[in-house]
Amino acid sequence: MEDTVKKISHFLSFAVVFVCSAYLYFGFKGFVFENGTLVLQKKEAMAEEHNGIATILPDDLTINASEKYAIGDIDAPLTLFEYSSLTCPHCADFHLGIEPKLMTDYVDKGLLRIVFVNFPLDKNSMSAAMLSECMSYENYFGFLDKLFDTQRSWWLDRKPDTLFKYAAEYGISYDEAVACTKNNAVASDIVANRQEAISKLHMQGTPAFLFVGEDGNEIIYGVPGYSELKQYLDNRLQNLK
Repeated sequence: MEDTVKKISHFLSFAVVFVCSAYLYFGFKGFVFENGTLVLQKKEAMAEEHNGIATILPDDLTINASEKYAIGDIDAPLTLFEYSSLTCPHCADFHLGIEPKLMTDYVDKGLLRIVFVNFPLDKNSMSAAMLSECMSYENYFGFLDKLFDTQRSWWLDRKPDTLFKYAAEYGISYDEAVACTKNNAVASDIVANRQEAISKLHMQGTPAFLFVGEDGNEIIYGVPGYSELKQYLDNRLQNLK
């Protein structure tokens, strides 16, 4: 009898862990349960119209992502919302290889403003995203560069020790880093931005680049070549003159 009770207890424990894990996994991937059915939260129809490499989105699109870490002139004719996961190699390629060229050719000339938006894809990218959101403005961009540049040294770690070490280099102590990664308000904001990107921007992976201007809202999925991106930006900026 005692063995039977133990087996039942073990089975129930396994079932609870399995259900909770499945719920968290699918929730993290953008799925929710509605009327007993698993539904991906991207209910708006995908826009079919394109402008070169970009997909045209509705003119009345509103994005609630915070712009507190924006870089560039607030009056720039175009704003780029850079949706990235800090463990995504393609995101690192863009951030380290292409974005510096955008800074020189557009941001420094007052033509483009850039807002980085975290779109975490796994536990480590979520921890890194939370730490970035706890950074001061002065240290924020250097910390992002550090994380992308050293991505292979921490993205598969089982513990966030390496992330905490890098955070310390940018003004956040170990205790502050631990508190930051346990801050529910910070986590909720990141998850809200991610869900908004899934439902409004039809994102299913990273990176993606939302360009907002008086002429409308357009998004590029994946990393384009710089020549393609430059041609796209030059054409849009010409139309905004």
